[in-house]
Order: sequence, then structure tokens, then C-alpha cells
Amino acid sequence: MKSNKFFILLFFSFQIVYGWDKTGHRIVAQIASEYLTKNAKLQIRKLIGHEDLSRISNWADEIKSDPNWSHSFDWHYCTVPNGERYITGQYKGLAVEKSKEFISTLKNTSSTKTEKTIALKFLVHLIGDLHQPLHVGNGTDRGGNDYKVTWFGEETNLHRVWDSHLIELQKLSYKEYSDYLLLDIDYGDIRKLQADSLMAIVYESQVVREQCYKISNKNLRWEYFYINKDLLEKRLLEGGMRLSGILNRVYK
Repeated sequence: MKSNKFFILLFFSFQIVYGWDKTGHRIVAQIASEYLTKNAKLQIRKLIGHEDLSRISNWADEIKSDPNWSHSFDWHYCTVPNGERYITGQYKGLAVEKSKEFISTLKNTSSTKTEKTIALKFLVHLIGDLHQPLHVGNGTDRGGNDYKVTWFGEETNLHRVWDSHLIELQKLSYKEYSDYLLLDIDYGDIRKLQADSLMAIVYESQVVREQCYKISNKNLRWEYFYINKDLLEKRLLEGGMRLSGILNRVYK
């Protein structure tokens, strides 16, 4: 009975903290892979045998089904209430601290290959998570998980809409979506995005999440999609570019 209760709890915890869906994380990672330096590609290849980050981008979610990793649930988000600045340890969610820790692990020459491989897998994932606006929660509704809506008549919540429904509606593979987002990229924008800090990512999500909550009718359909399509794609693209910048600095 205790075992069953544990797995029920594990299941619901997984549902609560899930980030961009698999396609979203692969999009971010694929874009990042396109803009890695030669040395970054070489060092990443030493860890995982290739430099295609999309193949490891969902590991951090998948590993949560292992009881040995149940402690990692709150690594995938952070909380910054409206009008406040981020303060370490003041609210729930460790995405910022863990991202910094994994960056340090990758830079540390004393870290083992296993430690660095795990750090890379988590970092690729968490940078994607932090670009999903509702993963920087306002502290009132568990990042939109308690904000109930319907999506084309199906009961869901606002967090799930941003994690997956908006992306899935377009029926594109992660590679098709990545190529589409890079069609009109400005190379000046790439350099600016790659130079951004971790906290810049967090505060942007804090600001833009306001748009996620602009809902006149909780039966979300095409109107909500068209209003938010640009923001969705902007965050996916920025996630990929910034991830490449972080990794390029790690392996400078």
C-alpha cells in the first residue's frame, strides 16, 4: 500500500513540474546545437559521444520516474512574485541555483566525467524550462497548474497549454520547428542573446508571463493561439540561443 501511495504521489508530482514538452525541449536544444563553438562541440562530444543536444534534452524529466531522483522535482522551476526580484531561498523552486551549480560542475576540472555528463543533461533542460514563462511562477497557482481552462473543449490547465498544447497545435517535428524559427534570424541578435545572463532569462519570463494570463474566456481556442504564437516562438528561439551562449562560455 505504501508503495502504491508513493508512485501515485510521484505521478502527480511529475505532472505538476513538467516543463516544455519533449518537442519544446528538443527545439531549444536543436537551436543551441547550431550555434556552438568548435571547442564546445568537441567537449560535449567527449561527454555524450555527439554534439546533438536534442537527444539529451528530456533526460531530466524522464529521470524523475526513478525514485533515486525524486529529490529533483523542484529543480525545474523558480518563483518570483509580481513586482519582486529573485531572492535565493525565499520561495519554492531551485532552477536558478541548480543551473549555476551545473555550470560550475562543467567548468570544474576536478569534476568526473559522470558528474559533468549529468550536469550537461540537466543544464540543457533547465535553461529550456526557465524560458517557459510559467516556470518562473508568481507563487499563487503553482505556475498555472491550478489555473483551470479548456483547450478546444478539453479540460486542462494553463501550465499544460504552455508546456505542450500551443506547440502541438502546429504539428511540426522539433527539427521542422527549429528550422522555421531560424529562417529570418538576425546574426546581431544571436550575439546579444548569447551574452545574456541567467537572471536576464528569469526576469524576462517574470515579465512576459503576464501575457499568458490575459484570458477573456477560459475555453481557449484559436484566438489564444494567435495572440501568443509570437511569444511562444520568441521564448523557444531565445532559449536555444542563450543555451548556446552559456555552453560556449563554459568551454571558451
